[in-house]
Amino acid sequence: MAVDNTRTNSGTPARDVNGFELTQELTTGLSVLRGPAQRGQESVNREATRYLAAATQIDTKYAESVTKRVLSENLRALAPTFGIDISVVTKWAMKALQTRGTRDSLLAATLVLQIIFITLSALLSPWLLLSVPLLFVVAWMIVAWEYWVRIHKTVIGRMLRDRFDPATAPSPEREAKLSQLRNIAERAEGNLVVFSGHTAFVGAGEAVYRQRLLLDITSKKTADEDTAPAASDFTAQDIHTAIVEAFGHDRGLGRSLSNIRVGERLFVNGRHIQSDKRLLPATRSAPTATVDRDLLTEAAEHPSPEARTYVCVEMPGWQGQLVVTLFARAVYTGNSLFVEWTFRVLPPLKKEFLHIDELYELPRRYQLRNSLNSGLRSLVPALFCSPIRAMRPRIRQYLERRRRKRLCYAIEHGYVFDYGALRSIREDACGKQRGHYFLARDETMYVLLAQQTLIQAVRNFLSENGIELAQFDKQAQVIFDQSIHIGDITGSMGVAIGKNTSATVGDSQTGTEK
Repeated sequence: MAVDNTRTNSGTPARDVNGFELTQELTTGLSVLRGPAQRGQESVNREATRYLAAATQIDTKYAESVTKRVLSENLRALAPTFGIDISVVTKWAMKALQTRGTRDSLLAATLVLQIIFITLSALLSPWLLLSVPLLFVVAWMIVAWEYWVRIHKTVIGRMLRDRFDPATAPSPEREAKLSQLRNIAERAEGNLVVFSGHTAFVGAGEAVYRQRLLLDITSKKTADEDTAPAASDFTAQDIHTAIVEAFGHDRGLGRSLSNIRVGERLFVNGRHIQSDKRLLPATRSAPTATVDRDLLTEAAEHPSPEARTYVCVEMPGWQGQLVVTLFARAVYTGNSLFVEWTFRVLPPLKKEFLHIDELYELPRRYQLRNSLNSGLRSLVPALFCSPIRAMRPRIRQYLERRRRKRLCYAIEHGYVFDYGALRSIREDACGKQRGHYFLARDETMYVLLAQQTLIQAVRNFLSENGIELAQFDKQAQVIFDQSIHIGDITGSMGVAIGKNTSATVGDSQTGTEK
């Protein structure tokens, strides 16, 4: 997760934050906090990335949906892509469509030649009809070749579990596409999330648990005169910084879950950024991917109806097959402190995306037979639909340009456009079942451990700032008593929180959010 949390409580810049190494991404220009065991982010997201990359080869309709969602939305923000490498999946989707496009173009040419020879045979010589069956054979070979390239050479040859390497994803030859992919990586990993409607935490999956605390903190510790610290003033940003530090790799949970990614992100409604040059430099382009530290701090200390700063703690597991994300924020008024937190989860992929695990490498002669059989089954529809399919990308590009032109005109003449992100391709691929007993248990563990770390971080902060803790401890105990039973009624979920489940603690509540 890209963050810009390089300010300590004292306001001095920090080169190393919370046990993370502050590095500069060469491809995106973003400041990224990486944990010691997370230098290669590819391994963290490897399996989910592999499954989705293979799906683009097995199902070209899915490849089309990936490129449409990722490459064609030039005005909307891009949702954060937790658990996968979106650039790798997009590259493979482009490769699949390029291979399919080559097939359709060759088939269209073959079909045109067949029509020409049939016409000439009627005008010149019937012997020219002999070329028609030959061209059918050529078309058969073309369809079989395309199937062999996608399935046997690419999926089986490069995407089986022991063969997949995200770094070898094919890059497009055109510099414009390479630039677009770099921009996509930046938009997906930035510290600004522009959302649409009520889906503020777009990209993070389904809500599974939420809680909140409301404290009257006018009571200060009684001076015991040598042990109690003097009460001090603080801000919501100071609490956020303390939470970020609590999840660092030099702390308990950070040492146990070495792949944790933590930082602050600004969440803004997509209908309220049109006049803000800091978020939308140009109305004809997508929102910016990153914002300055000052803007994050401003939204944390003075939240508005349109913009809020949250601490985001991403806990990936099972190489991207499970991602639990904690979103937390504090609101401090001087007399009261409000802390809310929400857990969202990206569960494992749908079963149809796991089809690659049923494949294995065949001897070359069986690959040939399998490809020829597949080509024969697909020959007739592929051949006669090839002219339309060959023209479809150009038609789609033309329609997209017209749509963009109309939208830009409307925006410049007063239309309020929603720049908010749509669902991520990882969210679209989510299944309902946890599939593995330990995965469901890990989901519950991440929620409970992260909540305990969060509550302890807030308690330590209040104690260090001289705040009486009796009220806090009372509410925290009730929250702990409720949440300890998470997972006892699991079904297919790792937690027992659903749409009909709720509990309150003062102003706290558990349940799902829409």
